[in-house]
Amino acid sequence: MINFVLTPDWVEAILGTIEGLSFICSSLIVLRYIIVALSIANFFFCYWVGLETAEHVSILLLAILHFTLNIYMISIYYYSRSIRSVPLGWRETYKKYFSIFLPFEFKNMLKFGNIIKHKKDTPLKLVNKNSEFQNLAFIVQGGASITIDKEVEVAKLNKGDWISEFSFITGDKTSANVVSNDIYALSWSKTTLEKLKDRKPELFEKLNALIAKNLCEKLIRSNKK
Repeated sequence: MINFVLTPDWVEAILGTIEGLSFICSSLIVLRYIIVALSIANFFFCYWVGLETAEHVSILLLAILHFTLNIYMISIYYYSRSIRSVPLGWRETYKKYFSIFLPFEFKNMLKFGNIIKHKKDTPLKLVNKNSEFQNLAFIVQGGASITIDKEVEVAKLNKGDWISEFSFITGDKTSANVVSNDIYALSWSKTTLEKLKDRKPELFEKLNALIAKNLCEKLIRSNKK
């Protein structure tokens, strides 16, 4: 019969083996939880064996470092996925129109976008008829008018609608003018959208899904008239 005695050397070897195996984990957040658990185990290990050697002092210091860093990164992970991470003035817009995105994804969309703000008697021309696609915009507040020849209004765009979304999807030239006297909108340039498609295809797909939904809503509105 083999008498096994749990010695500090064995505990240290077991903890080191678990730490090494943890790096085969494919989920970063799970890996962070494992490292936090190992750090706590190392705290108890150092309490058990004492700090009489430089090796044990080093183990304790590394455990404190790993614990602190990974708790911080875990907090950042969950905070970035909480609506509290969205700027206060954008939270209602996010909840109502952009909830398909995770909060940190929406923040990235805000970061890459430009603000259009206009409230004057003189209308601002947002889109020129028969022009190449340049910008995709989302109306946060206010509205706009779709006009054709001789500035005849054929439809209205309201809060929550997209501008130039059809040209964005098809790549065709714009089919009408879009003007507004009172609008607050978020806009993304063609160049920015192309970069988004290449670097963040998952965000680009979600954007397409939002636009498709809005196109359906516009179609329903037009059929009711």
